[in-house]
Amino acid sequence: MTSPEKIGIFGGAFNPIHNGHVNLAKEAAQLLNLRRLLIIPTFESPHKNTKLLPFEQRAKMCGLAFEGLEIKSSVNCQIEVSDIERRMGGVSYTINTVRELQKQHPNARLYLLIGGDMLYTFTEWYKYESLLKETKVCAVARGGDSFTDMLEYAAQLGRVKVLPTSVVDVSSTEIRERLASGGDVLELLPQSVAEYIKTNELYRG
Repeated sequence: MTSPEKIGIFGGAFNPIHNGHVNLAKEAAQLLNLRRLLIIPTFESPHKNTKLLPFEQRAKMCGLAFEGLEIKSSVNCQIEVSDIERRMGGVSYTINTVRELQKQHPNARLYLLIGGDMLYTFTEWYKYESLLKETKVCAVARGGDSFTDMLEYAAQLGRVKVLPTSVVDVSSTEIRERLASGGDVLELLPQSVAEYIKTNELYRG
């Protein structure tokens, strides 16, 4: 009997995607020995005050960020930018996305990747208890997150694995603010993404 396919789910606004996202995805895929990693840009954010670039532009940047990236682990991990939330339409609640993926991959084991900042607000997610039951939630540290504190909080939640990844302290908010003021962001983004943003004059003040 073959073991279930291990599929990672890495969703987010990716407004824009940056080196921290890429590093998180790469290291998590290695540590978990994922067979497939789905990068899933949000279609419509549940947070009404969040202004996003059009889905197509954010998805394009995700594709550029992971283009040609190889993940070395015990298995060959395929990286795919998925438009599942655009196809589903409406507000992008993670539990709905997970359940749609379960229909498409009934024999797979799903791993939900979240940043350390999201771990501490996870109980505010829509149907978070169902996510804990239906996926393996894996949290990774970001700048300012204490690994020990994350382990303690994860133990309280239960069914959450904290991954010992190297931290890349960068945020999409910081990047947007720098771009709006004409600042330099080359060290924070994959080169192809930086060129796309410049060419299309995105996030200009």
